[in-house]
Amino acid sequence: MPRPTYTEEQVYQIYDRIDLPQQHRHRPGEASKAIARSNDGLAYLSTLQRHHLASVPFENLELHYSPTKVITTDHELLFQKIVTQGTGRGGYCMENNLFFATFLRTLGFQIMSTGGRVNNSKQPDSAGVVPETFTGWSHMINIVTVQNARYMVDVGFGTGQSTHPLLLKDRQPSLNIAPSQLVRLRWDAPAENEDQDSKLWIFERQDTPEGPWIPTYCFPDGIEFLPADYMVANHFTSTHRSSFFTYKVVCSKFVLDDVGEEIVGTVVVFGNSAHRRIKGVKEDLGPIEKEEDRIGILDRHLGVKLSEHQKAGIRGMFSAV
Repeated sequence: MPRPTYTEEQVYQIYDRIDLPQQHRHRPGEASKAIARSNDGLAYLSTLQRHHLASVPFENLELHYSPTKVITTDHELLFQKIVTQGTGRGGYCMENNLFFATFLRTLGFQIMSTGGRVNNSKQPDSAGVVPETFTGWSHMINIVTVQNARYMVDVGFGTGQSTHPLLLKDRQPSLNIAPSQLVRLRWDAPAENEDQDSKLWIFERQDTPEGPWIPTYCFPDGIEFLPADYMVANHFTSTHRSSFFTYKVVCSKFVLDDVGEEIVGTVVVFGNSAHRRIKGVKEDLGPIEKEEDRIGILDRHLGVKLSEHQKAGIRGMFSAV
């Protein structure tokens, strides 16, 4: 069954939203499809992902700075939130990846979406968790095929994710963020599997040259998730009290170099802390001792502007400062 697409006008609005260089703003339709399916398709895809990551934050502010605390997976409502409302907003995994999948599909990319399980030891409250045990299906990944090669493309995992399309190939590392952070995929069975012949792609990150490969999340090969699957996953991650999204404010964005060709760092707000990390060098962005501090950092460093109505939504919540 065909999935939703955006209109030509909406695509050009997205180009503006992600600050895409003019030479990459191909007209949606046959022109963009010809590029997407050609030898230049991977470079085109990489540019779109890079500019999305640097422009659209990974955030869960709707669960805190909102009177309703409801997250939608409707592609038109996501377009309004991320693009037309003009307040610098993004979303968490299913929001950003559903939005990006619709955008890529409109441009003519061959795309399939699937679900992911997140490593429990990568959760914020993971003290005492056995390494490489995974959650249920609580993440979303897009698989894009270019010139008969398949790539994992993710714009919805925050600072721990791959910053470029990652070829589905076993144990082939690539530089993620200079100077030394590497990422790779491992075709393997999770240690907790009863059936060790039942394998998945395990996305791993290595932060230092001598450091361990850290399993981050895993996903199946060739199993398409349907919109109804994401409705179920979204309901759990946005409402269940064990989900850190419900009690921690999260907002992060990647930083591009001056010419827009390389991701060089990240800006992160997590709970009551905020920092910037550029090429491995960390800088604190000041103490967060009251709500005005956090709201100011969201505005100045992440470009997120909250209305007075939204600011009032966090009053009385556990996540309030």
